[in-house]
Amino acid sequence: MSFSLSDDILEKIIEIRHDIHMNPEVSGKEVRTTGIIRKYLEKLDNIEIIDFPIETGLIARLNTGKKGAVVGIRADIDALPQKEETDVSYKSKIENVMHACGHDYHTSVLLAIATVLSQHRDELYGDVVFIFQRSEEITRGAKEYIDKGLFKKVKIDRVIGLHNWPEVDFGKAIIKKGSLMSSKVNFKIDIFGKGQHGSMPHLNIDPIVCASNIVMALQTIISRNTNPFDNAVLSVNSISGGSEDNLVVDKTHLSATIRSLSESNLEKSIKRMEAIVENIATAYECKYKITYTEKIPSVYNGEEMYEKVLKSAEKILGKENIITEGHTMASEDFAFYMKEVPGFFYWFGSGEEGHAKEALHSKNFYCSDKAIRTAVEVMATCVLDLQKDDAI
Repeated sequence: MSFSLSDDILEKIIEIRHDIHMNPEVSGKEVRTTGIIRKYLEKLDNIEIIDFPIETGLIARLNTGKKGAVVGIRADIDALPQKEETDVSYKSKIENVMHACGHDYHTSVLLAIATVLSQHRDELYGDVVFIFQRSEEITRGAKEYIDKGLFKKVKIDRVIGLHNWPEVDFGKAIIKKGSLMSSKVNFKIDIFGKGQHGSMPHLNIDPIVCASNIVMALQTIISRNTNPFDNAVLSVNSISGGSEDNLVVDKTHLSATIRSLSESNLEKSIKRMEAIVENIATAYECKYKITYTEKIPSVYNGEEMYEKVLKSAEKILGKENIITEGHTMASEDFAFYMKEVPGFFYWFGSGEEGHAKEALHSKNFYCSDKAIRTAVEVMATCVLDLQKDDAI
């Protein structure tokens, strides 16, 4: 059995999507968007808004009255702080804020899924939890929800999520087994020296020279310490410190990130980074401090969930419209949910002929409304199939 999305519901969902797109809100400020979500869900039968301690975003549950497996579905709702230059009728009205990653699409898809499943409540085997998550763009929302007790507040046995993929046309789905999105660690390095006048180098300990050597040495982690068949990236994204004229300063600051599709490779790279910083700082008579600001696991689709999800998608799309390869070095905090319960993360094609296939976070980013139906029907059907398989 499979579920379909009616034209009248789709039309309403597109209106909501355009409204959210025209009024985007950045991470942690999604007040209006949350209000739209709440107002819509309150009109659906058997949907309960969960009392959860978050300022924006929302958790809801479809109560079926059955004790089967509970499937959670997550959509992110925040926008990015950048100016939109996409030529669409529903262009952002908020200066320097836009949905450049398609979270308005994700939100509308989940609202439509809630509608379809509410209408077919009697055919389900268990409850469904809808997670409208804030602050994904700063990759803090998922961990915040978990830390505040999401999985204690509501039962969730399996979790699925989605992202649009503009490089692939609508009507297709990327259903990939294994590593899909990168793990990452963001960190800062402070190098402390001893500054005086530049004319007296013997009295100084120059943190800029030390930091420069650290920057160059860190590049060898990828070129000399990483298996060339393991995807990994190390970037030093900023370096600051110094004076305009004659003074050697006391401190230099760097910020950097390491990404890898392998979490074990990420841990190895972190240890090498720490050793490089420590030893170069010692060699240049400097002190140092490493501060980790963020660490995100990889999005990894396990084989069991992959096989189940693939069968569901084939019923809706046919094998010819399913792509089973692809990955990115971008990160996604949905990975935190996958550490709690078995999960799967979809990519849905969102490109459309006649529109440039700009990358995520582009000022000209475009996500087709025509991609909504595909995601709704595939994921709604998957919910039923996951519950049915667990009931057998």
